[in-house]
Amino acid sequence: MMIIAFVSYPVANLDRAVEFYQKVLGIEPLFHREDWAEFKLEGQRFALKKETLLQKEHAGAIVYFMAKPMQKYIDRLEGFGAQILEPVEIHSYGKLARFKDPEGNIFGLYEPPID
Repeated sequence: MMIIAFVSYPVANLDRAVEFYQKVLGIEPLFHREDWAEFKLEGQRFALKKETLLQKEHAGAIVYFMAKPMQKYIDRLEGFGAQILEPVEIHSYGKLARFKDPEGNIFGLYEPPID
């Protein structure tokens, strides 16, 4: 069974988005890096990811499911006919992979960094 790791919004201006959501949520982010910021809300995570080129067909939220180890879940999804949208992204905060479901919604996998 997979669990939701976090929900992410793609943003063009990360600093402006962080400032807005700090006001909306009334809390400081857990962290704010060059391309990623994250808020903790009642045990859930809400992330903002800086995208240099936002895709016009998808500019909404993306649900990321916890996937440890990620490759196992990528193989499983590809076995169902899902296609990964781009190479796996590797960041200091973990790995991200994005897929499109049969209805055109984008969803992702997240593998946290090894401690």
